[in-house]
Amino acid sequence: MPKLRESAVTQENRALIATIKYGMDLLGLSMDQLATAMRKDKVTLYRRFKQPETFTLEELRFISTKLHIPLEKLVKGEFA
Repeated sequence: MPKLRESAVTQENRALIATIKYGMDLLGLSMDQLATAMRKDKVTLYRRFKQPETFTLEELRFISTKLHIPLEKLVKGEFA
């Protein structure tokens, strides 16, 4: 049986996580540093990466500021 196509939500979630990880790589940030910028612990950040739909707007704003990526581009999954 052929694989089913990924849903649009799944693709958007992957793009969001990819953009965050790309920004972290460009700036040389660790998970600890990003978690501190979010004002959360590292465990919460790992949980958000596994379930991106649970990110809060406040957390995305903190990430956007730390990575120097406009919030709109971050949410759309566009690389800065």
